[in-house]
Amino acid sequence: MNHLKMIQQFLKEKRDIEDIPDTGFPFVTISRQSGAGGHLLAAVLHAEFVKRREISLFEGWHVFDRELCVLVARDPLLLNDIEQLMDENVRSQFDSFVESLLTGRSESQNLERTSFKVVRMLALIGKVILVGRGSALITADLPQSVHIRLVAPEAHRIARVMKNLNLNKDDAREMVETQDAARRKLIKLFFQRDIEDPLLYDIVWNTGKVCVDVIAQTTLDLLMKRSLRRCEAVVTG
Repeated sequence: MNHLKMIQQFLKEKRDIEDIPDTGFPFVTISRQSGAGGHLLAAVLHAEFVKRREISLFEGWHVFDRELCVLVARDPLLLNDIEQLMDENVRSQFDSFVESLLTGRSESQNLERTSFKVVRMLALIGKVILVGRGSALITADLPQSVHIRLVAPEAHRIARVMKNLNLNKDDAREMVETQDAARRKLIKLFFQRDIEDPLLYDIVWNTGKVCVDVIAQTTLDLLMKRSLRRCEAVVTG
């Protein structure tokens, strides 16, 4: 299943979300505090799916984070800077308001809304691991989902960022604080929700105490159980 080509074709043809076929395949969303290991979990999960690809449930999965940004940026109708999506930054409401007065639209908000549409399309196709981009909220009504939130003590997250990006402590702390603030702002601005609300997710994990391997295995087990439950519901129905 080539998710990228399918979504690109839908965008090119200006087709709506309702045109996406209902596959019924599951998907996973990962929301995370900066430095809590969201991309690592996505990579470990995908590797575990590949190991089990002989099982139809785990065949053909893809991870979408920066791939999603590239996908949206390639839409010929969008001429916005890809970095806006990669960094998950949202300009202030005042700046967007001024921009909309001058141009008749807010480019940053148009870009975000298009990325949200792509997230929704990918989830409907299924067998995707969606990292960030408000994916848990965009897909909250879809039953075939597993929504995960990763948190960790600030010191743990700063240490991870220092190691992964070869930064000193002050720069790592600034990055963690800036990214967390941008993500909170994005969710508040577009969804009027608190990104830290545990009720938005199926499971909230503290990666300072639980390793991603355990989280990945638990997610696999949950997907298997929910898949079996759906199959039983279809049979009995």
